[in-house]
Amino acid sequence: MNFLNLVNVLNLSNFVNVLVAAATLAAAPEQAFRRNQPPRMAVDVRVSAPISKVPQTIDVTIAATPMAGIHVYSPGNAEYNAVTVTLMPVEGLTAGTPVFPAGETYFFAPLKQVVTVYSKPFDVKVPVRVGAAFAKARPAGDTVELKGSVDYQACDDKICFPPQSLPFTVQIPVKLAKR
Repeated sequence: MNFLNLVNVLNLSNFVNVLVAAATLAAAPEQAFRRNQPPRMAVDVRVSAPISKVPQTIDVTIAATPMAGIHVYSPGNAEYNAVTVTLMPVEGLTAGTPVFPAGETYFFAPLKQVVTVYSKPFDVKVPVRVGAAFAKARPAGDTVELKGSVDYQACDDKICFPPQSLPFTVQIPVKLAKR
């Protein structure tokens, strides 16, 4: 390798290092910006009944309330981050498909688009099936902790904010009869 080729390789290597460093530095403020965003929706989580028999299906209801002047996208808006609900696995509990209410039609003037959104309080129900494996793993009188998250993108009448995730935890009473 001659001297000019070596200089070109070193310059290319330095250039790549500068690009990697710039990308890393650019990502840090964006991550901090996302973390420092205030929540634009509140959630309250409740269960329909204690776990009292096997098999059984209970509903986990997520009551969501967008802040004043805010809307979040309902499912069915392909170009936007619609509200989603995720439950973490628990042995013997199987989460079904979340059931969302119909969204309201909204005209987003800056982009001249018609979308479906939630701007008022709404409930999402997730059926949770209690199976035999749960009864073997949990004694009577116990509670089980169910964790999850609500992910969404909020907008006002002018701009959309970065997507957010609201984690939640709900305690489900367990009242299985002793064997």
